[in-house]
Amino acid sequence: MNFDQTEQQRALVAATRKFAEREIAPLAARWDEEEHIPRDHIQKLADAGFFGLTFPEKYGGRERATLDAILVVEEVARHCSISARLIVDHNFGAVDTILNFGTEEQRRRVLPAVVSGEKLISIGMTEPDAGSALVDLKTAAMQEGDWIRINGHKRWITGAGEREYTLVYARFEEISGSEGIGAVLVEMGTPGFQIGRRIPTLGVRGLREGELIFQDALVPKNILVVPPGTGFRLLMSAYNGQRLAASAVALGIAQGAFDYALAYADRREQFGQRITDFQAIQFKIADMIIDLEAARYLVYRAASSAVGAISDRMETSLAKTYTSEMAIRVTGAALQMMGGEGYSREHPIERMCRDARMFTLAGGSTEMQRLAIASHVLGRRLPQHRDTLNSAELGMVEHSDEGG
Repeated sequence: MNFDQTEQQRALVAATRKFAEREIAPLAARWDEEEHIPRDHIQKLADAGFFGLTFPEKYGGRERATLDAILVVEEVARHCSISARLIVDHNFGAVDTILNFGTEEQRRRVLPAVVSGEKLISIGMTEPDAGSALVDLKTAAMQEGDWIRINGHKRWITGAGEREYTLVYARFEEISGSEGIGAVLVEMGTPGFQIGRRIPTLGVRGLREGELIFQDALVPKNILVVPPGTGFRLLMSAYNGQRLAASAVALGIAQGAFDYALAYADRREQFGQRITDFQAIQFKIADMIIDLEAARYLVYRAASSAVGAISDRMETSLAKTYTSEMAIRVTGAALQMMGGEGYSREHPIERMCRDARMFTLAGGSTEMQRLAIASHVLGRRLPQHRDTLNSAELGMVEHSDEGG
């Protein structure tokens, strides 16, 4: 499979790199330290055309391929994982669910506003007792005439309190198991919808992780995006794109760390020669490149086969597992190559190490990805959950306890 970039893709990457070096790289450390990214910078991401890359033009999108969106995410993540995560959230996941499974009225109402940066969106999946075992979620939705009443508690919601829309996964009408799960769009300011506490995090600190509380929150029935029944399978298929894009963030972080450490090591001298002249360092460089190229192949392969930004479950799990663990190895090796300087906050490597650690958890832990891979290979459901799933839902029950 050939992943040589087209002329159009090379131009896209070059434009993204120029933007990132000018608008992102000089401020990334400040956003991490202050644990906040300003709304005016988010608007710059939207104005640059980074939101809704794969969406049809009639919704404000650019109608690019999924791989093109992944290339943008990867390039931005080389400089700032916070900015890259924002691009992920406004190309995949919640917005992709609305694009593929929402009504035309919902698409016209939400997608142009998101693409333009006027309104931002989160995905509300994880709960205190429902992370990897998402089918255990307890947030309840009851239909009452033209309204839906929501009660529950969400945790580890990226952008909680800072985004106008949240696509909330809930259990409808007390129906047990996966068949009871659907999704409804809830807007900030809805009576009974409250923002809970912020959860302090190790990395990607410029994005708020927090809690959402629903106490008899009433939303109109016409913003039900995915009804219960077969809804769980649709929701999980749309989330594959988010998982793949998270892999691209991890890849970009690792590439950025490698580039920075290599440039440092090639000009740093010890014992009368450059650090890169030592065979031990050359072996380290080779191992890092092998890791990066293997991860890039898996991510690009999954992106190239995606249909409407919905990627194949098996290919996505392979990419997510390898790339997230690779990012930890490569950022750690980059820090080691720089010695004590790598440990200093005067360089971006220590931040990259912290940020990389997120991705073995967020978007589905590596343990759950391995179970999904094994389920696919064996062709049967492993005894990992008490809920009965049909064959189409095989291996799709996992999420994470962070970032969703």
